[in-house]
Amino acid sequence: MRTRLLSLSVRWVACLIALGSFAQSRVPSAPALDQLTAEQGQAFLAGFRQARLNGDLCLRFEIIHKPRKGDSLAPVQGTLWAATHGDAQLLRGEIKDAQGKPALAFITVKSAQRSRVWVSRQGAVAQELENKAPLIPLAEGLILTPFDLQLPFTHWAATSYLSTEKRRRPVHVFDALNQLGHEPAKVNYAIDHVYGVLIQATCFDANGKKTRTLQVEEFSKVDGQWMLAACSVRDEETRDADLLRITAAALGERLNRETFEPATLALPATQPTNFKNL
Repeated sequence: MRTRLLSLSVRWVACLIALGSFAQSRVPSAPALDQLTAEQGQAFLAGFRQARLNGDLCLRFEIIHKPRKGDSLAPVQGTLWAATHGDAQLLRGEIKDAQGKPALAFITVKSAQRSRVWVSRQGAVAQELENKAPLIPLAEGLILTPFDLQLPFTHWAATSYLSTEKRRRPVHVFDALNQLGHEPAKVNYAIDHVYGVLIQATCFDANGKKTRTLQVEEFSKVDGQWMLAACSVRDEETRDADLLRITAAALGERLNRETFEPATLALPATQPTNFKNL
């Protein structure tokens, strides 16, 4: 069962995946549209950050690039593994190009202490990306990057509560500032009041110019657990967009820790056998 958050025919933007989007968040309750105090805002954010998955999971997905003008590109296929170890949220992604050949593999680690990203191109030895380095597209022709899947800004220290609004659903809005000299310089993001999941994020450069918008489009229920079904990212300068759609999910897994070791990125990771189509 899918629940549509925004009309995809209106908002052809695409892709974000966050562990928070799969977790059954435990956040302090508050009246839906009441403005929070600074203390309540920080308590809500802390609950969002501490939310955990109901077990590990593995997702199969496709990404379609939709230029502002012209035809959409052929879908790019990929697989994503997600797990939580201690206070760290772990992701592994493997992306194939339009011809079905391995294009990029990556591992991300996000915690309150720091965020790290390793990438391997076409089976090469994994390399860690520097914090100031722009994250590379997942495949040729895409604008979606590991940054859009890891969403490190949800754990940036300089984060403040701004307001509570109704954007189709009640949401709490936060501003997160990056380290000086890093891009994006700021991210404004909204967390659903009821489900405690990230549903929208807008990136800004050092001059305050909007650069990209991420939007969750649909949720789906698999084995009684709500999870992300479709999301989007749009380049605000070109107005081109990517649309990411989850096609199958394997929930409640216990993934091998080696799945998230950068040294294993040169070879495909083992996939579960209990996938269910969305």
